[in-house]
Amino acid sequence: MSDFSEALRESEERYRTLFEQAPVGVFLFDRDLRLTTCNARFVQILRSSLDRLVGLDLSALRDPVLGPSLRRTLEGEASSYEGRYHATTSDAEIAVSLRLSPLRDARGVVVGGLGVVEDCTERLRVLEALRESEQRLALYVKRNPLGVIVWTRDIEVVEWNESASRIFGWTEAEAIGRREPGFIVHESAWEQVRETWRKLLLSAEYSHRDRNLNVTKDGRTLLCEWHAVPLRDASGAVIGVAALVDDVTERQAAEDALKRSEARFRALIERSPDAVGVMRDGRMLYVNPRFVSFLGYADASEIIGRPIRDMVHPDDRAIQERRIGEVSRASTMVPQEYRLMCRDGSFVHAELVSMAIDYDGAPAVLGIARDLTDRKIMQSRLVQAERMAAVGTLAAGLAHEINNPLAYVLTHLTATCSEHLPALERVVGALERASGEANGEASRLVAEIRQALESAREGSERMGSIVRDLKTFSRTDDDRTAPIDVRRVLDASVNMAFSQIRHRAKLIRQYDDVPRVDANEARLGQVFVNLLVNAAQALPPGDVEKNIIRLRTRTGEGGRVLAEVIDSGPGIPAELRSKIFDPFFTTKPAGEGTGLGLWICEGIVTRMGGSIEVQSRPGETMFRVNLPPGRTVEAPPPRRPDPARKARRGRVLVVDDEAPLANALRMFLSDEHDVTVATSGREALNLLAKEDAYDAILCDLMMPDVTGVDVYEAVVARSPALARRMVFVTGGAFTPRIQEFLEQVTSPRLEKPFDLPKLRAILRELVG
Repeated sequence: MSDFSEALRESEERYRTLFEQAPVGVFLFDRDLRLTTCNARFVQILRSSLDRLVGLDLSALRDPVLGPSLRRTLEGEASSYEGRYHATTSDAEIAVSLRLSPLRDARGVVVGGLGVVEDCTERLRVLEALRESEQRLALYVKRNPLGVIVWTRDIEVVEWNESASRIFGWTEAEAIGRREPGFIVHESAWEQVRETWRKLLLSAEYSHRDRNLNVTKDGRTLLCEWHAVPLRDASGAVIGVAALVDDVTERQAAEDALKRSEARFRALIERSPDAVGVMRDGRMLYVNPRFVSFLGYADASEIIGRPIRDMVHPDDRAIQERRIGEVSRASTMVPQEYRLMCRDGSFVHAELVSMAIDYDGAPAVLGIARDLTDRKIMQSRLVQAERMAAVGTLAAGLAHEINNPLAYVLTHLTATCSEHLPALERVVGALERASGEANGEASRLVAEIRQALESAREGSERMGSIVRDLKTFSRTDDDRTAPIDVRRVLDASVNMAFSQIRHRAKLIRQYDDVPRVDANEARLGQVFVNLLVNAAQALPPGDVEKNIIRLRTRTGEGGRVLAEVIDSGPGIPAELRSKIFDPFFTTKPAGEGTGLGLWICEGIVTRMGGSIEVQSRPGETMFRVNLPPGRTVEAPPPRRPDPARKARRGRVLVVDDEAPLANALRMFLSDEHDVTVATSGREALNLLAKEDAYDAILCDLMMPDVTGVDVYEAVVARSPALARRMVFVTGGAFTPRIQEFLEQVTSPRLEKPFDLPKLRAILRELVG
C-alpha cells in the first residue's frame, strides 16, 4: 500500500514538474471563464504574475478578440487563434499562437478548457520585415532606385545618380571627378575590386556580379550588391565601366534571420518530443525522428510513402479515415486517441492532433502524436494505488478495533499470571500440605492452568506486536520525523514480510549497536519491507535451509548508520545494476512488479539525507541503506528512588468507553490504588463535577460523543494541577484534532495493549 501511495505522490510531482517546465504557456479555465491555473511559461509570456492571473475573469479581457474562441471551447469545440493580443494584467502587447481544447469529465461533459500559448512576436516581426523588404524592392525596381555609377578607364567618376548619393552619402558634385573607388570600397575588399576592374578593362564581353563591403561618407560599413559591365565605344574598345549598385545590408540581415528562423523551426520539429508526420492522399510524406523511434523503426525511409492506414490499429481505422476526411473542413481537429501499430506488431496509445496545411505547394495533413503509453500505465497503477490506500485505511481502523479487546484480554491475562495465580498457588499449596497431599492433583492442575495462560498471554502479546507494526505501516504522517532505532524498524519490517520470507530462506540478524536516526518510521519501514520482499523473491524456492537472508546493522564513517539486507541469490547481472533504480524498470514477469519499488525507496532514503547502494555478485546481493546519525539529545539523569519514601495509595479515575477494559484495569490496579471507572467521557465529566480529588486520571482519547480531548479541556478549566496528572490512552487511530492535540501536550501516553509495568510506574510517580 505504501509503495503505491508513494507512487501516486511521486507521479503527481513528476507530472506537475512537466507542466511547470513546459516550453509553451499552458492554462486551464472553468465554465465560468475563470482562469484556474497556469504554468510559469504562461506567466512569462504575459509578463505578469501568478497572483494576478489565477482567478482572472476571461470574459472581461481588455482585448476581446479571444472571447468567441473561449466560449466555443466551452461548447465542446476546439479552436485556435494567431495574431496580436493586448494583455489584461500587464502592459504587454504581443503576438500569440493560441490553441484551445475543451476539458471533459468522465461522462464527457465539458467542465472547462485548456489553452496552449506560444509567443510568436519575433516570428511575426521577421515575417513582417520580410514583407516590407519585398515591397520595398518592388518599389525600387519600378522607380529604378539602384545606384548608377560610371567610371572612365582612369577610374574617374563621370556619373553618379541620386540613389548612389543616398547609398554612400556623397553628393553628385562631391563624387564626380574622383579618380579612385577607394572612397566607397572597404579596405578588406580592395584587392577583390582591383582584380575585377582589371578583368572588366581587358574584355568587352566580361561582366561581373558580386557583393562586397563598402563604406559611406560618414564611415559606416555597408554590404552592397554590384553588377558591373564594360562600356564600349563605337569601335568596340573598352572606354570605361558602368555599375548598378544596391545596398543589401538590410536584405542580407533579413535573409540571415529567415535562415535562422527556418533552422530553428526545423530543429524544433526534428527535436520535438512528440511524433510529427505529414501525409497526403493517405500516404506519409515526412516524419520526424521521434515518429520513427515511436513506432520502433530504424529510419524514416521505412515509413515515407507507406499508407497511414497500415500504421493504425485495425479497430481504429474507421475513426482515422473519417477524421482525415473532416480535417479539410476544419483548421484543427480536436485531439483523438488512437492505437498506432509498431514495426514489431505491437501497438502504442497515442493522442493525435490533425490539421490541414500547405506542404511543398499542395494541401496536406499535419499530424502530431503524443505517446500515451506511460499515462495509460500510470492510470492503471494509480487505480491500484487507490485500492491499496483504501486497504491501508481499513487496516488502520481494524488495528484500532482489535486493540481495545486485545488490551483488556492482555490486562486480565497479565494480572492473572502475575498476581492471582501466585496467590492461588499459595492457597492450593497450603491446603495440600494441610491435607497431607503436597504436590497433588490440585497443584498439577494449577500448573497446567498457568502454562495455558502463559501461552495465551504470549500469543496475545504477539498479536499486539503485529497490530503495532500494522499501525506503523498504515500511518499517513509522511513528513514527520523522529529519532528511531533502525533495528526496531528492521524487526517490524520482518514481521510484515515474514510470509514471503519463511518459505524461502532462513533469516539471520547481525545487529551492532548503532545511533538513532532522524527518520519517518513508516517510510523507512516501507524501504526495508521492499528490500526484504525483493530479497525473498530473488531466492529459488524449495531450499529454505540453503537460502539465507541476512540483516546487518553497523556504524560507518562519521557515525553514519548502515543497514544491510543481504541475500544468497544468483545476483544481479552487471548490465542491469545501473538501471535497477530507474522508474518502471523491472526484471520480474508481467503482473509481479511495477518497476517503481526501488525508485521509490531511493527517493525516500535520499529525502532522509541518506543513500542506498547495491553490490552484487553470483551468490550474494547486498542492498545497503546509509543514513546520517540523528541529532544527539542528552537524556536527563535517571531519578533514584528514595528508600525512605513509601508508596502511597492513590485515587485513580479510569475513563474508557470499553467497559471490559476499564473493569480489567480496575481489577489490575486495585491492589495499589482506589480505582473509579467511567465508561464514557460524559460520565467522567459528571463525576469530576461532583468531586475532583483524584491523584491521577487514565483517559482514553478516542471516545464517541465526548472525547479525551474534551475531558482534558474541561479538567484544565476546573483544575490545572489535576490536568497535569492525566495519562492518555490511544488505540492507534487519530482524528486531525486529536493528532494536533498530542503534538501540543506533554502528558504521558500509552498505546493499547498496555505495557502494564510501565502503567504501574507512571501511576506511582503521579500519586507519589
